[in-house]
Amino acid sequence: MLLFCATDAGGSREVIPIIKEALLRGIPYCVLSSAVTTPIFAGSDIPARECVFVSVQEAEHFLRSENISALILGTTGIIKNERYLNVAAKKLGLLSIAVLDEWYNYRLRFEDEEGEIGKYLPEVICVQDALSRELAVKEGLPEKCIRITGSPALGALSKRAHAFVKHPPNVPQSFQACSDRPVILFLSESLRSAYGAAQGECGTHGAFLGYTEESVRQDLADSLAEIGKESLVIEKLHPSEHTKEAPRVAKTIEWRTCVPSEALLPLLWYADIIVGMHTKALLEAALLGRKPISYQPQARHPESCTAVRLGVAELCSSKDALLQCLKERIKGGKEKRGPISHFPFANHDAAERVLVCVEKLMRDQQV
Repeated sequence: MLLFCATDAGGSREVIPIIKEALLRGIPYCVLSSAVTTPIFAGSDIPARECVFVSVQEAEHFLRSENISALILGTTGIIKNERYLNVAAKKLGLLSIAVLDEWYNYRLRFEDEEGEIGKYLPEVICVQDALSRELAVKEGLPEKCIRITGSPALGALSKRAHAFVKHPPNVPQSFQACSDRPVILFLSESLRSAYGAAQGECGTHGAFLGYTEESVRQDLADSLAEIGKESLVIEKLHPSEHTKEAPRVAKTIEWRTCVPSEALLPLLWYADIIVGMHTKALLEAALLGRKPISYQPQARHPESCTAVRLGVAELCSSKDALLQCLKERIKGGKEKRGPISHFPFANHDAAERVLVCVEKLMRDQQV
């Protein structure tokens, strides 16, 4: 039986298409989740067991009790289930495979308590493309572990995007009663906890980026207030967030909070303007034919946002730049959706490639 485990949102979205492929092939499996990812799996009609391991021993006990033959795991920025399972799998002689969901923080996803690479490495790491492999090796991951499969999540999104052209999704509930106001979708992230809130601070994922989700959302509200046109802002919370008060807004702005359980793709499809920071959702928006805005004031490495690096998101590095960009977008009226974008890493067979990799490695183990 295959074990899938993803405790962070990005990882869960990568393994979901692989789980669906396993289901089509009649491969038995079970899924471990966290409080963050249980609703994400449920949204794809995938039953998952919410489980927290606090040691390798607990993970090992679970693998023994469930008769697991191989593991397919997401990755995380802190040490938790996925890393404990990698060590336990090695002890039991089981194959473990990790599937990456982003183009940064490669080393961080596999470091041990001393910041070293080795203890928590799986046997194989599936990456999106040649660039991802190159960056991973530069950060110290062994090249022999890496396989290029494409992104299962983006491959699945590409399929859905083409279907949307003929059969668009339903208009999201949060867009109700928007009248003729421009709808701005703001894609929130949990950056304060991950990177700190001020210069010199660090979070779980690294040093201060130059901004936080709070400073960015207030800059967005202030810029829209200065423009003065009645607008509706839909803030899509990160899956790790549950509630949040709106920032200070002018009377011309209505600010609505969209709960994490509301589907992202219809929001990306129908919003007039999409604003984010360095979330992968900007790349997803571009794949749907949109031209999102990446607002990263005083950012040290804005190109870590893949959509910015690929030139499919408009980068605004200051509040003035954001204001000017919003003025032009709002003045231009409703944005025409471009054609569905094609990226090599959004290959439709990415999930199948991961499973084929697992099957081949398991056969090799038996020889």
